[in-house]
Amino acid sequence: MSTPVTYRDLLIDRYKLVYDWVPEGTARILDVGCGNALFTQWLRQKAGSVVGVDHNPRNCRRGRAAYPELHLAASAAEGLPFPDAHFDCVVCSDTLEHTDDDQASVDELLRVLRPGGTLVLTMPQGGLFGWLDAENLVNLPFEWVRRLKIPKRGGGYRLESFRFRPHKHYSEGKVRRLIGERAAVAQVVQGGLFLYPFCYLLEKIAESFFGRDLVSADYRGLRRLRAWDFTCGYGPLAFNIAVRAIRSETP
Repeated sequence: MSTPVTYRDLLIDRYKLVYDWVPEGTARILDVGCGNALFTQWLRQKAGSVVGVDHNPRNCRRGRAAYPELHLAASAAEGLPFPDAHFDCVVCSDTLEHTDDDQASVDELLRVLRPGGTLVLTMPQGGLFGWLDAENLVNLPFEWVRRLKIPKRGGGYRLESFRFRPHKHYSEGKVRRLIGERAAVAQVVQGGLFLYPFCYLLEKIAESFFGRDLVSADYRGLRRLRAWDFTCGYGPLAFNIAVRAIRSETP
């Protein structure tokens, strides 16, 4: 998903953590799953060159229009169009859970990262309130309607074209297995318990049933609550997990 407008001038939540984890003076950063590049433009303060990729060409076009100084390309994470060891830092924030093949995606992130470079990953862990995952909870009723094949006037079925890929969740152990021996995990943050998924669920309901777009709506109050919850460490019970790893010197 593209970055909500709230974060244009308010660097909080996982975005602040990711930003803080990117080393100062980095030469080249790759932001995988950059969406509309709203967060990607923050990374310009940390690097001489920032490149963003997103699977949706429309997101890239919007990002280029808003931030023409950024280099944006349409690409799936499973096949990045860059040479080996090209970037000093690779960021993949809340994107891995949307990919078709998370192992192939992590393989690519590490391939384009130079030895000694920094890999930053964030994704939903699930934890105690994983069942409150808004992407799954809100979309499942639509998926059930599609599967029921309810006829509609004029032919066909209701929600016939609806497609939904369930949000994947990642434990620390699963993230470590995806990375393997190719990078050393330097830091793990597990934050957000109930308020984080609950506040996002309220936003998602407003978008899905009342037409209030998540990206353009400035849910500043709800997102400050989410940000506070994110700063609290809950270990395996947390809804979110973030991992910072350093690429090994040898492949």
